[in-house]
Amino acid sequence: MAILFLDRPKAANTINLQLTIDVNDALDELDRDPSVRCILLTGAGDRHFCGGADLREIEQLISPEGVVGDSRRDFISHIEEVSKPVIAVINGAAMGGGCEIALACDFRVMADDARIGLPEVCFGALPGGGGTQRLPRLVGLAKAKELILTGRQLSAADALAIGLVDGTAPREQLMDAAQAMANQLADKAPYALAAGKRLLNQALELPLSEGLALERRVVRDMGTPQEREEFRERSKRASPTYESIFSPKAGANR
Repeated sequence: MAILFLDRPKAANTINLQLTIDVNDALDELDRDPSVRCILLTGAGDRHFCGGADLREIEQLISPEGVVGDSRRDFISHIEEVSKPVIAVINGAAMGGGCEIALACDFRVMADDARIGLPEVCFGALPGGGGTQRLPRLVGLAKAKELILTGRQLSAADALAIGLVDGTAPREQLMDAAQAMANQLADKAPYALAAGKRLLNQALELPLSEGLALERRVVRDMGTPQEREEFRERSKRASPTYESIFSPKAGANR
């Protein structure tokens, strides 16, 4: 696994132009690296996961003219599109764009003393990094309306209760819990994880008939014959028991 840091601790790990470039470049590198099976995304320091956009650079962030080259890509969507599972390790406040980064990850585990929310409406704005689209897909339309239109911030316990995060842990155990999740993902066939993520990300976008057709094609063609045989043989030797990656044994509080 690899750990990717949002590394601006003196600025609450807020999103500026350089951060978007650095995250995009790192995601490309990690996605190409066959030794990386899972990515943990967290904030540098011990107070903030990400405090949202750096308002001092907001014009550069929202204007295409202010972004050059490959960094034009929406880095939050890039997180979602990486072929490998991405776990948000929410080690502190995740507000605005920080919450939207977490929403784009495949799983979210949160420190039990952290808070998360989309408070933009309190400042006369609205989420602009996918919050209005990803949040209702995750927690349902009614709850998303409540959170976005009131700007309410959630504790870790409240976020867990509505399904916004998948697990919580004491701050000192948070990375261990995330690594336990990553370990259970990392021993699966990489081609199956990538194909599964692709299919699931499109599941709510396609009519059922198109989704089923895509599923048949992807499942039929995923992996090389050698890769499929390798993992079939491995599965014969492995124990068939299953344990939730969010169980207390993985270091998460439920």
